[in-house]
Amino acid sequence: MEPRVETAYLLDFYGALLTPKRREMLRMRYEEDMSLSEIGAQMGVSRQAVSDGMLAARKKLEEYEAKLGLVRRYLAINAEAAACLAALEADDRAGARRHLHNILQIER
Repeated sequence: MEPRVETAYLLDFYGALLTPKRREMLRMRYEEDMSLSEIGAQMGVSRQAVSDGMLAARKKLEEYEAKLGLVRRYLAINAEAAACLAALEADDRAGARRHLHNILQIER
């Protein structure tokens, strides 16, 4: 997965666990596509402070995902649900049943 997309998922799932300042830095970078200098100017800090804060926030998000696995599970469930839908549209009841079974087996 592209790092930018991965960070966006991590921010969606775990952003509320970050400090408000770090969450806002990531939001401005990944949702508003602002440069580090623009973020620093808006937040009244240096570009380096933004870079350091974002690195620390990204590390924290990765730690949460390593422990909880919510993004991994979400993506796995979505993939199986899409495959199930495709099987139903193809009138493949056995395939749909298999994909539903896979959804229920995804590690919690």
